[in-house]
Amino acid sequence: MRITINQPLIQKRAKLVRWTSLAGLVVLFAGLMASFDERYYTLALPALLAGFVLANISAYNANRYVKEPRADHVLEKALKGFDNNYHLFCFTAPVSYVLLTPSRLYALVVKAQDGTIRKQGSRWRRSFSWRRLFLFFGEESLGDPTRQALTDADRLRHQLAQELGDSCPPIEPLIVFTHPQVRLEVAGNNAQEGDEVPAVTAADLKKYLRNQPKSGLIEASTRRRLVELLKGDAE
Repeated sequence: MRITINQPLIQKRAKLVRWTSLAGLVVLFAGLMASFDERYYTLALPALLAGFVLANISAYNANRYVKEPRADHVLEKALKGFDNNYHLFCFTAPVSYVLLTPSRLYALVVKAQDGTIRKQGSRWRRSFSWRRLFLFFGEESLGDPTRQALTDADRLRHQLAQELGDSCPPIEPLIVFTHPQVRLEVAGNNAQEGDEVPAVTAADLKKYLRNQPKSGLIEASTRRRLVELLKGDAE
């Protein structure tokens, strides 16, 4: 299994985490000090809001590009054992994670939440945990993985179709939960037609891929062009 990672981007985002984290602390402290002085009291609220925004920016980038194990590391481990016809691209394409297989492409939406995640049709719910209240800045919200996956697949399809035209292979959305302590509960499919996206844990990812249709292999010339396009400027 091959993997291409945009290391320069990761390094830039790691620097951004350090600077936004430091700036956020400075601004929050300044806002706190201003709240105790009547002369600067009107500056306290803007400073606290700015610190809040900087803290969110820092937490978002830290979760994606710094916090271990990073999603690309988990995916690489989960896909270990596949041959070189499988190629994972991380932060190099129009969407964050793309997996090239012998017959198709997958636009992967990676989620790192733990606990019980329930899915019914396209509706998602996460079980309540007091621990999450103390990690308000420390983790990304679940959001709507179905809508995100469909949007990412459309974006990737549009980009590649401009270069490959009718030779563009099938592109499918796929949601992957990477936390080792996640429990995924998928109820009956009540989603609207065309609005359903498969969701698996990292532990089940390889099994899922092996069960997919093997027909319609991508031609060698198209595959080489796909690799060039998906690598971007990473190498």
